[in-house]
Amino acid sequence: MEGTNATVRLQPPTYGNLITVLSIDGGGIRGIIPGTILSFLEEELQKLDGEDARLADYFDVIAGTSTGGLVTAMLTAPNEKNRPVFAAKDIKDFYLTQCPKIFPQNR
Repeated sequence: MEGTNATVRLQPPTYGNLITVLSIDGGGIRGIIPGTILSFLEEELQKLDGEDARLADYFDVIAGTSTGGLVTAMLTAPNEKNRPVFAAKDIKDFYLTQCPKIFPQNR
């Protein structure tokens, strides 16, 4: 898939035969760990389905607790074309740059 107007072709919905759920735990700055794993998973899916593939394309429900909710929001927030604003690869950099603001150290 070349260009920015490429579309991702996915299997049609199963209409109740199978529901896929991605659940992401909390844990503060340790959210960088599932972010790294999800980035790897998304990269592998992109090898199969093209560079525009996002994790949100493969799960019916994505949910998280605490910092997992933050990761969930990044993976599912839609842009004007109803595609995820962020790729999973953006999670690690987000945590590295925003960590001091989100998880301040009280000493």
